[in-house]
Amino acid sequence: MKTDKWFFQLFLSQPGMIGELMSGVPRDVEYEYHSIAVKEKGFVIDGVLKPLGDRHQAPLIFLEAQMQGNTEFYRRYFAEIFLYLWQYPVDYPWRGLLILRSRGQNLGSPVVYQTLLAHHVDCLYLKDLLPLTDLTPNLMLMKLLVLSQRQGAEVARTVLSTAETREEYLRRLSLVETILVNKFPELSTAEIVKMLNLPTVDITQS
Repeated sequence: MKTDKWFFQLFLSQPGMIGELMSGVPRDVEYEYHSIAVKEKGFVIDGVLKPLGDRHQAPLIFLEAQMQGNTEFYRRYFAEIFLYLWQYPVDYPWRGLLILRSRGQNLGSPVVYQTLLAHHVDCLYLKDLLPLTDLTPNLMLMKLLVLSQRQGAEVARTVLSTAETREEYLRRLSLVETILVNKFPELSTAEIVKMLNLPTVDITQS
């Protein structure tokens, strides 16, 4: 499953999400999202989130989503970060955010990166969300990535049912459909809609 575009869409449409996922980042700071090609060995960083305006107390964030094991992951990730900092100098702190499928993924030896991982990088393990029920809508959207069809449909309906406006409902519906279509490629869009069993929404209402 290709998740990069979905995460791009998610972080663009849910501006408060970074503050929810990372400790010490103000909930009200707004970021602009970029996919950056670092000019060395063809590295491409999934997402670089830069705080808008002069909010330099908020960190520059290097986001990577990794759903499969990859023994070169840590080496590549930190190489990308420091090549970026060399090519695009900044004068404020940086943090990393890794969205991973589970704690058991083999991402290579972390030994040489222990200090960076302990003090500069936050990890969200999606399978840690499975037993949790009291989640925010943003974290429930993340949870969809590791749920079965039946469980995913139930969580998706919960996410949509808590939307307070038509605009918010339609934004969440677009995200839900995107992740489920990519997660279950054997299903058509019509089958995804049927699986969700949603009430008809009149999009002409204000």
